[in-house]
Amino acid sequence: MSKLATVSRLKVRNDVETIYQYADVAGSMGHGLTLPDQPGTIERWSVSREWLSKNVQSNTGINNLCIVTGFGPSMQPMFNPGDPLLVDTGVKAVIADGIYFFRVGSEGFVKQLQKIPTENGVKYVAKSKNLDYDPFEITEGMDFEVLGKVIRVWCGTNF
Repeated sequence: MSKLATVSRLKVRNDVETIYQYADVAGSMGHGLTLPDQPGTIERWSVSREWLSKNVQSNTGINNLCIVTGFGPSMQPMFNPGDPLLVDTGVKAVIADGIYFFRVGSEGFVKQLQKIPTENGVKYVAKSKNLDYDPFEITEGMDFEVLGKVIRVWCGTNF
């Protein structure tokens, strides 16, 4: 191997960040969270800082990024079960409508959350992209926690 190739490889290795999965090794989520229809997990990505700066411009910091493997068909066609989702766990509240990773009780969800003010306070409507799934309301008093905001998804296709 030439000296130039060695230097190039070292430069790339010094410019790499690792993004880890949110799930523990057993596939159950942190805080005792259950994900239905979990098709396995993606454990980590190694990406260059350049890729991060060009493709993940809006986030609360590299240490807050994690991977959640898509589960269940409710968000198709946006993503499929098994597809990687990049989640910013530094986002702990619904500031604006968007796709969030959250829990209600011990069950995990990835859904579009719409924030709606009412005379009794704020409620959220959780919406799926797959129209076979009904939206549901999250109201004050429910055991609800935002685990992060989905900031990028990949939709895989089998050929």
